Amino acid sequence: MQNWYDLPTYYDVSFSHEMSEELAFLKAVFNQYCNSKKTELLEPACGTGRLMTPLIRAGYDCTGFDLNEIALDYLRKRLKRNRLKANIFNGDMESFHVKPDTFDAAFCTVDTFRHLLTQNQAEQHLVRVAKALKKNGIYVLGLHLVPDTGLSNKVTCWTAKRGRLTVKSTMTMIKMDKKKRMETLKVVLKPQVINKKQSYTSVYQLRTYTLKQLMKLLDKISIFEIVNAYDEFYDISRPATINSKSEYVVLLLRKK
Repeated sequence: MQNWYDLPTYYDVSFSHEMSEELAFLKAVFNQYCNSKKTELLEPACGTGRLMTPLIRAGYDCTGFDLNEIALDYLRKRLKRNRLKANIFNGDMESFHVKPDTFDAAFCTVDTFRHLLTQNQAEQHLVRVAKALKKNGIYVLGLHLVPDTGLSNKVTCWTAKRGRLTVKSTMTMIKMDKKKRMETLKVVLKPQVINKKQSYTSVYQLRTYTLKQLMKLLDKISIFEIVNAYDEFYDISRPATINSKSEYVVLLLRKK
């Protein structure tokens, strides 16, 4: 068993697959809602910097943190190789420290928020992000919900390529405990370079949210207002109406 976060090259290739819409959406949000001359961005759990790197190239000032030092080392080398600069440090999502009222926006997409496995951790994370943001700062939060109708797809497969490297990924939901609000996922990465094939399996847990549970969390901390919501298509021109049947939601939150 191998933690896929400890395989930064394969992880980065896999999760950089078809991210152009996600990246374009983030840029559109920042351009529309951030008024600073030099937009300061914060990415909690930035990992390998798949989104951060192109954002830096686009002219944004970025700060990111992660608990996985292997991923951070990969990111630092990537930045150095591309002659890019960012503030990168080791930290966790619920107790990180940055200068208050510093950032115009923060972003955390594709279920990273769900790695916070308890209610208290989720609350502390949101409080700290709000503290880090300037007045009216924006937080882009993307995660999968558990719809009332049940999950439509328990197995997801995709293939990504970079140069001579091909990575086939399969993500399977192997268990869901709605009472404990815990989802267990298995990911199999199969990298291939020319004729050399390998396979790595990683099993991990995420906290589950129904729409009602997510709204209850936001209401309880009462530090963000919802500006808009979007779906998996990341189309800023088409806000989505989220309901109990929604599976993936991107919330555009603004600090009160």
